[in-house]
Amino acid sequence: MTRTDEKIEVSVVVPCFHSEATLAELVQQIHEVLEALELTFEIILVNDASTDGTWQTIQTLAAKYPAVRGLELYFNTGQQRATLCGMEQSLGELVVTMDDDLQQPPACLPTLVNAIREQPDIDCVLGAYASKQHNWIRNIGTATMNQLFQMFYNKPKGIRTTTFRIMRRSLVEAALQHATTNPNVNPLIFRSTRRIANVEVEHHARLQGRSGYGVYGLVRLLLDNVLSVSALPLQLVSVIGVFCLLASMALGTYYLYLYGSGQVNEPGFTTVVLLVIFFGGVTLFSIGLLGEYMIRIMDEVKGRPRYILRDTTDCQAKSKADEEEDHLQRHRSI
Repeated sequence: MTRTDEKIEVSVVVPCFHSEATLAELVQQIHEVLEALELTFEIILVNDASTDGTWQTIQTLAAKYPAVRGLELYFNTGQQRATLCGMEQSLGELVVTMDDDLQQPPACLPTLVNAIREQPDIDCVLGAYASKQHNWIRNIGTATMNQLFQMFYNKPKGIRTTTFRIMRRSLVEAALQHATTNPNVNPLIFRSTRRIANVEVEHHARLQGRSGYGVYGLVRLLLDNVLSVSALPLQLVSVIGVFCLLASMALGTYYLYLYGSGQVNEPGFTTVVLLVIFFGGVTLFSIGLLGEYMIRIMDEVKGRPRYILRDTTDCQAKSKADEEEDHLQRHRSI
């Protein structure tokens, strides 16, 4: 069903970046699937400052499908912030988030919708891939983040995380209350509720382009997930510092004993070098870790916005409606 003044049951949020080649097919499939479910819905396409024709494609789709809403951002914010932008602008009682590359098939949307409807006590259902089509680097990154989520965010044991998810409106509002500058949607969900379930969905191979998450992107995402919300790395460095202090005292006592018993005839050059390298490495690592925290603290203090809207298709539709109304009024006055 198209978007009207009627209450929206499902909002589908899609962060878009250089996806002009896949958007038309994606929107058509989403539209057909949700139409078949006889739901009132909207499709929110968030253009994350793409430099190709993604925004023009979104405008074309918004003109073709009344259910489509397009949002364009001033600057590239990344997938997580773009997703939060769409969530904040959504109107549905249920909010679905999914990628723009057709690896998460819209045909699985009924699986998510039915799963959350059948479990009234569940706030979020995460799609779990039966067989992932990512490369080995991305798979390692995903497995690592799953472990980090369980360690730092109290993720329910056994829950697998993906970006293909459905949430109730109450959970969306709760997640949006977190004002961190470096957000990640899944950790915000885990901090807001433990009423989470998995449902098995398909995962298709990428048809166009390549993933935006290379090695550097995955490392930065891992750092953001850990350092933005947890002081555990600093605590671990403190523990290492105490361990090194105790070890150096023990080693000093041992060498003092050897010296007193006459067993030391030559200076321990190798030992000194190893100790200098070890403590120098620990010191530099600690300084680098403190620097990463300082960067994130500065970002939070400066209050840098998560995103800024440049344009929306809603405004264009409204302007067009206003022009038509003005034209009718002028025609009546004549």
